[in-house]
Amino acid sequence: MAIPSIATENLGAGESAPQVAISGAGDTTNQGFTREFSVNSGETINFSIHSTNLDGTILDIYRFGYYGGARWHKVTTLTNTAVVQPAPVVVPNSNGAVTCTAWSTTASWVVPADSRSGLYIGVVRRNAPPNNASFIPFIVRNDSLAVDIIYKTSDLTWALAYNNFGSMSALEGGKNFYGMNAAVGNILDRCHFQTYHKPIITRQGCPQTYWMACEAPLISWLERSGYNVKYVSGLDLERDPHILESGKIFISSGHDEYWSSGMRDNVEYWRDNSAGKSLFMSGNEVFWRTRFDAANFGYWCYKDTMPGPGAHVAGTPLDPVTWTGTWKDTRWADRKPEWLLTGTDFRMNGVNDLNAIIVKNPYGGHTVWGNSALVDNDITLTRVIGFEADDYRPTQPAASTALLAAYTTSIGSNRADDNGQTYSNNGNVNWGIIAQAYEGGGRTVGFGTCQWSWMLDAWHDRGTGTEVSLAAQQFTVNLLGDFGAAPATLDGTLTVRTPQPLSNYGAIPVTPVDPNVIEYWDTATSLFKRARVLGVANSDGSLQPVEIM
Repeated sequence: MAIPSIATENLGAGESAPQVAISGAGDTTNQGFTREFSVNSGETINFSIHSTNLDGTILDIYRFGYYGGARWHKVTTLTNTAVVQPAPVVVPNSNGAVTCTAWSTTASWVVPADSRSGLYIGVVRRNAPPNNASFIPFIVRNDSLAVDIIYKTSDLTWALAYNNFGSMSALEGGKNFYGMNAAVGNILDRCHFQTYHKPIITRQGCPQTYWMACEAPLISWLERSGYNVKYVSGLDLERDPHILESGKIFISSGHDEYWSSGMRDNVEYWRDNSAGKSLFMSGNEVFWRTRFDAANFGYWCYKDTMPGPGAHVAGTPLDPVTWTGTWKDTRWADRKPEWLLTGTDFRMNGVNDLNAIIVKNPYGGHTVWGNSALVDNDITLTRVIGFEADDYRPTQPAASTALLAAYTTSIGSNRADDNGQTYSNNGNVNWGIIAQAYEGGGRTVGFGTCQWSWMLDAWHDRGTGTEVSLAAQQFTVNLLGDFGAAPATLDGTLTVRTPQPLSNYGAIPVTPVDPNVIEYWDTATSLFKRARVLGVANSDGSLQPVEIM
């Protein structure tokens, strides 16, 4: 059977809210995780669930999208064997991280081959009242399906980095990359490793970074509008260098803070060699450098940038393998700041919800705002700057960039420093949406905020639901349309226009050919470098590259 379109998928029945409404971490007696965080349609996903309700549990599988006004669609119910699982085990050399990889498999699901890719959630609850539920999120992929949009979840952030699961007797008693016994505790107590193999309780102490705060509204809006979209995890982007080749547009959204070198390399290669279009609808994104550990189903991040644990000096190597501090740390010789990929620079820390005023002159004159209120009036975007946000910081030549929106506002003592070590400096955030063009024809748009999605859909944690902006929705429709994605079921308040030239987002730069510039392999750094030949001869008559560029 063929995989259904998003429009067809969303004709399914929506689930009533009580069946999927939980508070925080959910039921303290039923918690679990998937052995494989992401699977392709047709593959089997396995669940490991701890339950003290030996009279039985229910495990329902839902897909998150847009189903006639509801966001949840019940796909199936699985048989789950109630098991009291063993205590978590401390991961060696991790400074206290725990794993539940020894838990047994209690349920399995053969994902139908015609299942539409999406963010799926296992909802586990007791057989009899009180039947409080817990969530077990995972990704179903459609690897062979060509689409307009590939959406990457920020799972490295909400499923791992902030997850302080400790044990079934003390759900919040564990460590994460921010300390212990709290979602954000004393960073000197941080662990160095996090794994997919334990229950995800991030929503309990850090709801702003969980997928239901900043990713849910974008997913819901994309699906309501009928965009041809499929989903991958950060783990998938690390594993498969070809994963973006089946899409036109790559989207990062929400709080996408943790990135490995493999993830970044794969996006950059696709952008530069396939004219890929990247939308970073995210804030504080590509901030911490990580390294995956396939054997332990997770990744390491020592946070070399920070002081501690113990006598460790901030900005010196702590990770015994490679640097896993911030990508931008000025004390790291091979620094590669996030703005080189996204065009934005993390600066506003904390939990903030700030308005932005977008003035019609000059932004209303840009075609991306066409058919929106900005064409005739200034507009206020409510709580769009937050909960963390960036300065815009383009890296391409001026002719190859386009500033699509900008607003500067005071953030008090919440400004981050140049290394990403301290976050209590006084100052402003120079927020903006920046588009850039690259030599290979690729394009990047950096939104520099976690909460652009709040402008699109009212269904999310935090906020009031009143942040939705027709102007921002039209902006997003226009941008996606210009980049090659057309909606099939667009809300009648919005319009689809003829795609506009990509040159509106910056002219493709062309580097002049200089016959005196060569590229060579530098054995000392194991990197390709460029040099200008100045005419100093070697003994064999060749010319020395003496001016490093």
